[in-house]
Amino acid sequence: MCPTLMLESIKQQRGIISVQQFQNLAQLLGKNPKDTAQWLLAHIQSWAVAPISQFQVAALVHARNHQGEDFYAAGVNVELPHCGLESAVHAEQTALHNAWLHGATEIRHLYVSATPCGYCRQFINEFCSDTALAISIGEVDSTLGELLPLAFGPSDLAVSERILDVEESCQLSKGSYGAGEPLHRHLQHSYAPYSGGLAALMLSVGEERFYGRYIENAAFNPSFHPLLAALSQVALAHQGIDFKAIDTVTLCEVESLKSHRDSTEAMVRRLAPQAKFQYHCVSNKAAAANT
Repeated sequence: MCPTLMLESIKQQRGIISVQQFQNLAQLLGKNPKDTAQWLLAHIQSWAVAPISQFQVAALVHARNHQGEDFYAAGVNVELPHCGLESAVHAEQTALHNAWLHGATEIRHLYVSATPCGYCRQFINEFCSDTALAISIGEVDSTLGELLPLAFGPSDLAVSERILDVEESCQLSKGSYGAGEPLHRHLQHSYAPYSGGLAALMLSVGEERFYGRYIENAAFNPSFHPLLAALSQVALAHQGIDFKAIDTVTLCEVESLKSHRDSTEAMVRRLAPQAKFQYHCVSNKAAAANT
């Protein structure tokens, strides 16, 4: 398979690359792992949705799942037209969410096409307590500890488990919305140790389904909105987002002092007014019953 066809396969796999695919690509290119990752970043970068900044960024996560299998997860930045800049998604967020969505339990290396901003460094810190995590920015090799000294993180708020440590944040009751359905499972796996407000979202685009899991951050503001998480999955699969093709947006969350309902509905009405918006709220008591 030529590199161009391999890129098409990666797109169909929503930015997920097996070790075998990565090794095959390295062999085809005659490059070492680091240079192969940089080649991928240079090509995946064009998938970014950046109508406001015109600044395209790509990230690639080398991850490992609970079965001990390595894989790679790509990510790009995503900007939403006619929405506030706070709704922009960073490539590092997309890549880390993509890896987690596909079973990552360990982050081994992060490759980025541009220097991570402070917001992203804080976001990365929520995933990994190992300050020695290798981060390559172009030809420059660094570590999380070097990029984020004197970090503020989960332990400062008495949270011991990181995102990748938690297989399921809670077990919802059988009477909860959609028990056994994919959205329900993503809700269970979302990460909200600070508010308790687990959340997940499903986008329906024709026959395709895209999921976004809510990710909280110790610094609160770098938390990842479930709608933005789902839209980042669309960008990886389609190299862009056709908002007119979105049929249904379904948000499910656990009752807490914060809610994504109003912000989600407002963005949907602005971006995809034709889409049907559905909302389901699970009682905190129902969630606590089976924890």
